[in-house]
Amino acid sequence: MNAFQRKLDILQFIPRAPRKVSSRQILDNLQNSGHANIDMRTVQRDLKSLEQIGLFGLEVDKRSKPFGWNINACFKKLNLSLMDGNTALAFNVLEQSSETLPNTTLKELQPYFNKAEQILAHDNDSLLQHWSKSVSNVQVSQPLVPPDIDPVTLERLKNALYYKKQVNADIKRLFKRAKKAVWKHYDKVNPMGLIQQNGRLIFICTFGSLHTRRYSLPINFIRNVEVTKSDCQQSNDYHKSLRAELVSTQEKAELKLLINDNSFFLLHGYKLAEDQNICSSTIAGKSLLTATVTDDSKLRAFLRGLGSNIEVLEPLSLRRYFTGLSESLYQTYCN
Repeated sequence: MNAFQRKLDILQFIPRAPRKVSSRQILDNLQNSGHANIDMRTVQRDLKSLEQIGLFGLEVDKRSKPFGWNINACFKKLNLSLMDGNTALAFNVLEQSSETLPNTTLKELQPYFNKAEQILAHDNDSLLQHWSKSVSNVQVSQPLVPPDIDPVTLERLKNALYYKKQVNADIKRLFKRAKKAVWKHYDKVNPMGLIQQNGRLIFICTFGSLHTRRYSLPINFIRNVEVTKSDCQQSNDYHKSLRAELVSTQEKAELKLLINDNSFFLLHGYKLAEDQNICSSTIAGKSLLTATVTDDSKLRAFLRGLGSNIEVLEPLSLRRYFTGLSESLYQTYCN
């Protein structure tokens, strides 16, 4: 998530005076909301920045430790008439990635989104308008059209997640022995998180109060959602970051591969890891790359995309995987 959205999320977790919240509590809330790669220094820097801006009524109580942050009780919301071009551009960027925001937050922000659109639309000659047309976030991999999502389903799931309520819903399940997917009705589903991954929205949940396993379900696999009045039965590790749903728990492996000197990966200076090292090899036109990586599905998919530009030398398990894949492809295309 970008820094601007992170700061908006920080403001969401800060109560009005006389209540207050510590920077540690804010950090925990951010991590539970999907901000995986964030530390205390970043939170403290963002809080200081928001305080200095002076537009959000943010105050800090330094009379005792840990310091407490709150919104001044007399503060009123940001005046739309004060929005300048820079703020309009920031809101415009945020709106483009707002699917994972709570419905209540989206409702509060909608007037700002509308105002930002008006400001940018009526200032065609400005440098900011030029910037918005010149800069974009482009997906490098093959773009896929995401499946259609029922807006009512998404709205109800987000409400249940926000208010920590259980849901009843029909869920499409893919069972190993079944020849096709089947729809089954489930009661007492516990919303645990919402993740945007490669253009798809993934709903994280558990079932009942005793079954603690987390399930990752595409939103289009859920229908007929009913938000109940029952509180979500959160598992013991609920307050851990949703990063656990995204990051593989496999052990690290020492990757060693030969890569063509003219490959896109090398020419554009990408890295597989911070300790990546590239040196010349004994084979003309090829370099030797080493890096400490996690041998998971994402790495294998990336390496497959490099095709004949690489040859995996180590680890042996990964080399055997590509050997088997090559033989399978050869058999497929030779017949």
